[in-house]
Amino acid sequence: MQLDFTLQFTDNAWYPTLDINNFKSTTGESINIKEKMVLSFSAPGKITEGDITVTTNPWCELKTAIESSEISSGIFDIKLTITAASGAIGDSIENIHMGVNVSSDSAAKWDTFKNTFTVAADEETQTAGELVVTCAALPAGLENTAVELVLVRGEKSEILNPVAGKNTFNIDAGSYTVSAAELRTADGTVRAGIILSADTLTVTKGQRTSLTVAFAPAERSTTLDISIDLAADHALYREEMSLAYLENNVEKQRFTLSAGQNLRLEQLPVSGQFSVRIDDIKLNNVHYQFDAATGALDNKLHKVTFAHEQIRQNDDSQSPSAALTVIVKAEKNVAATFDLRLIEQNTLPRQYHFTNLPMQSGSQTQSAKLAQGLYQVASGTLIHDGVVHYIDVDSATLNVDGKSPVTLTVTVVEGANLQVKGFPDYLSFGGCADMSPSNVADLAEARVSSLFKYSGDDGMGDASAYLDPTKEPTSKIIQMARDVEAITHDSVLPVMVSYTCNLSLGDVENIIDDPLRHKFSFANFIQALQMAQAMKDDEHSVPAGFIVNPDYLGECQKYGFKPDYAIPVRQPLSEAMAHHGVNIAIPAAITDTLKGYITGVNWLVRVVAPDVVLGWQLNLWSVGGSQWVYNDFTYDDVFDPEDGVKKRMTIDPALAGKLSAQYALLVGVFDDIEYVRADGTTAVAKGADFMAADRYEADDFTARAYKNGYCYSPFEWDRTFDFCASLSRHLRQPVLPWQMPASRLASVSEEVGSLDEQFWGTGGSYLMGHAEIGDSVEAINANLLNIEFLDVHTSMMGHNPKELFSRHEWDFSQPKYGDFPSRGIFHVQVGGGATTGVVSAVNRNSSSWMRAKLKAYRNNPVKFSK
Repeated sequence: MQLDFTLQFTDNAWYPTLDINNFKSTTGESINIKEKMVLSFSAPGKITEGDITVTTNPWCELKTAIESSEISSGIFDIKLTITAASGAIGDSIENIHMGVNVSSDSAAKWDTFKNTFTVAADEETQTAGELVVTCAALPAGLENTAVELVLVRGEKSEILNPVAGKNTFNIDAGSYTVSAAELRTADGTVRAGIILSADTLTVTKGQRTSLTVAFAPAERSTTLDISIDLAADHALYREEMSLAYLENNVEKQRFTLSAGQNLRLEQLPVSGQFSVRIDDIKLNNVHYQFDAATGALDNKLHKVTFAHEQIRQNDDSQSPSAALTVIVKAEKNVAATFDLRLIEQNTLPRQYHFTNLPMQSGSQTQSAKLAQGLYQVASGTLIHDGVVHYIDVDSATLNVDGKSPVTLTVTVVEGANLQVKGFPDYLSFGGCADMSPSNVADLAEARVSSLFKYSGDDGMGDASAYLDPTKEPTSKIIQMARDVEAITHDSVLPVMVSYTCNLSLGDVENIIDDPLRHKFSFANFIQALQMAQAMKDDEHSVPAGFIVNPDYLGECQKYGFKPDYAIPVRQPLSEAMAHHGVNIAIPAAITDTLKGYITGVNWLVRVVAPDVVLGWQLNLWSVGGSQWVYNDFTYDDVFDPEDGVKKRMTIDPALAGKLSAQYALLVGVFDDIEYVRADGTTAVAKGADFMAADRYEADDFTARAYKNGYCYSPFEWDRTFDFCASLSRHLRQPVLPWQMPASRLASVSEEVGSLDEQFWGTGGSYLMGHAEIGDSVEAINANLLNIEFLDVHTSMMGHNPKELFSRHEWDFSQPKYGDFPSRGIFHVQVGGGATTGVVSAVNRNSSSWMRAKLKAYRNNPVKFSK
């Protein structure tokens, strides 16, 4: 039965409330709810079960369940179902009180949605209106194809398939955008555009709305399905082949294809001749030539398959020729193999591809002898059992004179182990939490593998007093992670970001030398660690993670502090431990120096919370600045960890990563130290488990980003992750990009208003791919492209984003995370306290796009495998 009711709204800028009461049957029947009461409505934000209180008389224990979907920016459709814990509800519900976590300060007031409320007892709410679709006769040749109308309302979409004539559909009330893909045959040889009488429509509850569908004239074309079908043991099975499509002997398209792949070419002409040709390949002294596939362009589907029957091969051995010996130097013998390729610098390059080379020290002379020429040597990075291995060659080129035997030395270098405790065995993502009630639902929707939050009360180390335990959020964040797990049934690691010394504040030399600040921050860190360790259980062997001291390493590196730089460590650490009853002797390796401080922090983690996972953080600007991200940049006083002297250097991503890694190793971030347990036994405290790398956590098209010199095109993001790759390479440790802004670009079809209210950016588009933008500057909204950069930044950023995006070729069509594991990256954490990430409570739910992308990613994550 459908119910009448009374609504009483109480206005509040961020948490308006509502009371619903005086429930009556619309037909005059008495109310006797046997199974459930259902409420449907819209709200300017999310509602959780904790926001709802149901008053009953007589008292009745009830259960509530909420479903929500975003229908526009910050506006949600809500369905609330109330059931009795046991028995029937009857007419006991007197009042339902609820509040809404408003998505932004510009959201409409809740009472403007009063007409969306519908309540029912023991049945679903009646929220539908009638949509009448009048569809014209389908064009000739398309009579058996289906018309597909897509109605979209926020996160909700509905597909309708009207046929010729009048069609009636029951649709939930609301405003929809409506679109229809062109009508086409399965083989693509006939197609016709669909013409709609409107591209938006509003369906009103209980009323009728009309839409007319017509068709553009049918267009006819030819289709080619092209494939390469070779056996797995064929010499060309793993080769990329260059194909050309020609019309009447004129080349029109060129592409690459490998065995097992398929390519469809559609909308080709309906007259003339086509030809598909594969370029010759010279591989391992065999010259492969391919018969061309030809045919008529005739409005039909043609299947073009290249198999071994279409391949002719001739011996391409040259005289004189040279034997190649590959000498492998492996740091550790690994039960795996690698490939090596030599490519001649020529129009039709002669290539040698040597496969299944053992990753073990030794030498191997190859059976294929090398013809005279100059060759580029191509090697790569591979992952075996979760560990990155670098295949380094002693020379990028190999000159063969055809007479003398040649030798190529390959060094197999072990890099990072990507299998970091507490994280999954695939590239994973996490998000920043701000402890709003809606966080759990948002994080679960995105299917994150971690969430992070700043530790302490002020989030900056609480360096002035011992922190009241009730103000330390560690336990709450761990519980939040477990609440997310309860929804997703996947492991979610809570990560605390903790300052034991906050150099983000500036005044570096005074803060780092203040024993009182160290004492309180050490003590408050111990408290957070104890809370984390206490929550270990059988299902959570790693109860939490900690990332320590953002900006600390970067500031120390910029200042050129050496490992023996004097810092008060032992006394403040001892006092902090005594305050929390940690009775264990501080090892002698922890000295009153910079290195002593860093190893002291690591040791403290291992003795207080031995089961948590630990990472330190460093920044792009630790080499003196981050201008090098835009172009190689020369700094006058870069600290060189190798000789301990500041000097003039031109910085690129590889050198920035190398110098930052060398500094972190110099000051002991990953050093293990021995110590004596309280029971007198000897143990080893591990160094850090990973390194977090930070750009700057602002959305690119907000003033706090671009006015501070941070607005990235794909080129700058490429260089950022090149830095991460170099950092991991030289640390030989896994890297976690942290606080990455997950905001996306706006396309030309979207409305862009106040930039600091809409939080556009490039990080999300780069990470997850943004096919709507593709590789076109013109596809980006002009309001973003025409931002004026400050004069002080034009030398590195240009005058505006349009200039920035026009300096290099780029393509957003595909996600960029595919090679992250080979770069030593095992996990990415997105968002920040004021930066777009995953949760809707930050930045007016600008994160909804990223949540959908992350959710889809979990269906096919990038595995840590070879």
